[in-house]
Amino acid sequence: MDGVSQARVTLALCASAALFEGFDNQSMGVAAPMLFREFSIAPAQGGLIFSAATLGLFLGALAGGRAADYVGRKQTLTASLLLFGICSLLTVAVRGAHSLILMRLLTGLGLGGAMPNFIALASDAADPRGKLSAVTMVMAALPFGGALAGMMALTERMGWGWRAIFIGGGLGPLVVAFLLIAFRVGAADGARGPGKLGASRESPVDSVGSVLWGMGRTRATLLLWSGFFFTNLVLFMMLNWLPSLVVGLGFTRGQASMSSIVFNLAGSGGAVFLGRLHAGNRRRQWVLMTYGGISLALAALAAVASFGRGFSIALLACALAGAFIIGAQLILYALAPLYYRHTGRATGVGVAVAIGRSGAVVGPLFAAALLASGSAGAAVLAGAIPFVVVAGAAALALTWQPQSVD
Repeated sequence: MDGVSQARVTLALCASAALFEGFDNQSMGVAAPMLFREFSIAPAQGGLIFSAATLGLFLGALAGGRAADYVGRKQTLTASLLLFGICSLLTVAVRGAHSLILMRLLTGLGLGGAMPNFIALASDAADPRGKLSAVTMVMAALPFGGALAGMMALTERMGWGWRAIFIGGGLGPLVVAFLLIAFRVGAADGARGPGKLGASRESPVDSVGSVLWGMGRTRATLLLWSGFFFTNLVLFMMLNWLPSLVVGLGFTRGQASMSSIVFNLAGSGGAVFLGRLHAGNRRRQWVLMTYGGISLALAALAAVASFGRGFSIALLACALAGAFIIGAQLILYALAPLYYRHTGRATGVGVAVAIGRSGAVVGPLFAAALLASGSAGAAVLAGAIPFVVVAGAAALALTWQPQSVD
C-alpha cells in the first residue's frame, strides 16, 4: 500500500472503531428495559450496572492511553476492541445482576482504552493541514453508532430481544480488530516514534508529568480538561435524560424515543459540518457559534412547554442541541492530539478523555438531583446553560494556546 492508501485505510478503520464504540456506549441503555425486566433487577442494582461501565471507561482511558505510548497505538486499540467485543458477546450469557456488573466493567475498560487510541491513530495518519477535520469526521461515527443502538430497540417488536443488541455490538469490534491485524495501519508519513507501525522503539516515552505539564503545556492541558469535563457533563445529561425530559415537557414516550434518535443523528452530521468550519482560519468565531448554539437550543427546548409549541418545534430544538453539543465534544476530541508531542500523544488524549468521563458521571447526577427536588424538565435544561458557558470559555481560551509541532 502506498502512503495515501495506508492513511485512508487507517482512517476508515478508526471510524469503524468509533462507530462500534458509540454503539456499545448506548447498548446497555437500549437493552436495559428488556434485560432488567427479565432478571427482575431493582433500580439500585441498575444504577450499579450503569456505574460499572462508567468506571471501566474512566480507568480504560487512563490505562489505554498510557499503554499505547509504550507498545503502540495499533496494538493497544486492537486489544481494546477484542476486550469489549468479547465481553459484549459474553453479556448474552449473564444470569443476573452480579455477572452483568462484571461484564459491563470489563466492556467499559475496553471501550475506554479504544477511544484515545483511534483518536491518536487518526491524528497521526491525517495530513498535517487537515488533522482537525479528518479526526472530526472519524469521530462523527461515534454518535451515528449511538443512533444505530437506539434503532435496535425496535428489534423487540420482531421478537429478537435484548441479546441481539449485544451480539451485534460484540461481533462488530471483533471484525475491526481482525482487520487491524490484517492491514498495515498507522501514519503514512514515515515518522518515527513508539506509536507508529513498524517504527523504532528507541524514542523515549515522555513521563506523564512531562506530557501534561512540560514545555509550557500546563495552561493548554487545564483548558482541555475544563472543556472536556463540562461539555461531557451536558452531553451525557442529555444522552441519559433526554427521553425523560421530553416526556416531562408533555410529549409521549414514542415522541421521546424519536427525539433521542434525532439528537444522535443530528450530532453526527453536525460534527462533520462543524469540524470543517473549525479547521479553517476563524476558529474563535466558530467556537462562539458552537457553544452559543448549545445555549440557544437548550433554552428553546426548555421554552417549548411554556409556550405550548408542538412536537415539531421540540424535535428541531433536539436536532440543534445534538448537532452543537455532540459537535463540540467531537471537536475537542480532534483538538486534543494537537497539543501533545507524538511520544506522549496517546497519554495526553487518554487523560483528557478520562476527565471527560468524570463529567459524564456528574451530568446525569445533576439532572437526577434537580428532578428529585421537584424541578421540571425545563428547569433542568435551563440549569445546564451555565456549564455550557464555562465549557465554551475554556474552548475559546484554548485557541490562543500553541500546538505541538510534531
